[in-house]
Amino acid sequence: MIFVVLAIAVGITLYSYRASILSLLFISISTLIGYLAIVMAGLLIGSVDYVVNYTLTAVLIGITTDYLVFILSRYKNELSIGKSDNEASLETAKRAGKTVLISGLTVGLSLLTFSLIPGFLSWGVVLVISVLITVTFIVTFVPSIISIIGKKILTNSEIRENKPIRKSFFYRTAIASVKHKFLVIGIILAFAIPSILFFINLPTTYNIQSGLPNNLPSVQGLNYLESKFGSNYIFPIYIITNNTNNLNNISSYLLTVKGMTGGFGPFLQGNSTVNNNISEFKIGNYYYVLYSNYSPYSSEAINLVQHLRQNKDLIVGGLTSTIIDQQRVNGVYYPLLEILITIVAAAVIGLSFKSIKYALISISGVIISISWSTVLLYLISTTLLHQQLIYLIPIILFVILMSLGSDYSTFIISIVEEESSKDVREAVPNAFSKTGKIVTSLGIILAISLGVLALIPVGFLEQLGIAFIVAIILDTFIIRNFYFPAMLSILKNKNNQL
Repeated sequence: MIFVVLAIAVGITLYSYRASILSLLFISISTLIGYLAIVMAGLLIGSVDYVVNYTLTAVLIGITTDYLVFILSRYKNELSIGKSDNEASLETAKRAGKTVLISGLTVGLSLLTFSLIPGFLSWGVVLVISVLITVTFIVTFVPSIISIIGKKILTNSEIRENKPIRKSFFYRTAIASVKHKFLVIGIILAFAIPSILFFINLPTTYNIQSGLPNNLPSVQGLNYLESKFGSNYIFPIYIITNNTNNLNNISSYLLTVKGMTGGFGPFLQGNSTVNNNISEFKIGNYYYVLYSNYSPYSSEAINLVQHLRQNKDLIVGGLTSTIIDQQRVNGVYYPLLEILITIVAAAVIGLSFKSIKYALISISGVIISISWSTVLLYLISTTLLHQQLIYLIPIILFVILMSLGSDYSTFIISIVEEESSKDVREAVPNAFSKTGKIVTSLGIILAISLGVLALIPVGFLEQLGIAFIVAIILDTFIIRNFYFPAMLSILKNKNNQL
């Protein structure tokens, strides 16, 4: 169904049913490339996480459609200014092909950083292989098809003349953004700064099961057990100690800890101490199984376990203890990963266009989009879905949006570069009048592609899909149309040029 929707969107964007048919063909092939990438990754690393299938399909559908539309729209523009089929196809292959290669390289290398997230090695390997093969396929075959079929690929025998630049909506928004650049940036930053701070301190849950459908037998069974016994009995706290000389005091101490309801261990049975049961709990060292009043995912349970860990005689384990360890590891790894992917995306854009200015504008714009979408996702999840945000959502959102957000930056920058010799007040509006419609169409198409994850009745994927829709819409309609022109105007050179 999603293939058909995207094909229709492509046809509407390019006014061509043949382009729709071509998009169906290329989307199907890119999907097969994705499965091939899974096989290749399996041969390289041994196993592949099944969840990557959902993200892989969405990403490949999105970039395939985007790149196809971008190349065909460039070809259409070349024809509209009076070039012959041959001239238009050569210019398209040269300029659009280069842009797609840069974009694909940025996306692929950025997604590869997934491999640095513990447990996500296969995601990075599968995604980078599939993206690079897909990009190579597109930049090879789409120009070839154009050179063979010619302008018949666009259905109409006569290509429409472009709408006069000054009548374009995107021209007018760019003019306004350039004219009021400091006001535009000020308003955007006023919302962005608190959103970024919220993103950094975002409250999340490690309870991935919370988003599973209630009709699953496993969920029904777990819910029944929790309703009868409480989640603290299903996920108890485990303690090991080798302090054999102080077991009685340890047992008494454990019962006095706030939130502890009881347990079993040396000198401990239920909620009281007993005698002569030591041998039952000896496995080299002595162990306890303890229960509390709290859900193992709650902040109260985390505080309780952290308090127990302060006792050097105790080794504390269990689900809550695992969550604490994972939080500590993620608190180090995730920020480093976000910095790394930002550097990778900025480096590719900066080196490709030989300008740190473009890298700065692109990366900052994507970060703003991510922060805004995270705030809105949190509000939607907590108020409408009645779910806490799963801890993996922010990092996955950051990696994928930093990758794909750089996609559109590359498209825009490639056109901006062609106008770079003109005065910024003319160059920026001209560039955005040329790219505005196509980038907006591509943004909507990508939002549809990735947004389908929201239709899967699993909390993790549902949250991810909603986040993609919100982020891409904000990026497409606000960041690209207002933030980009304003920043380009502010960062002009001393000759008032780009």
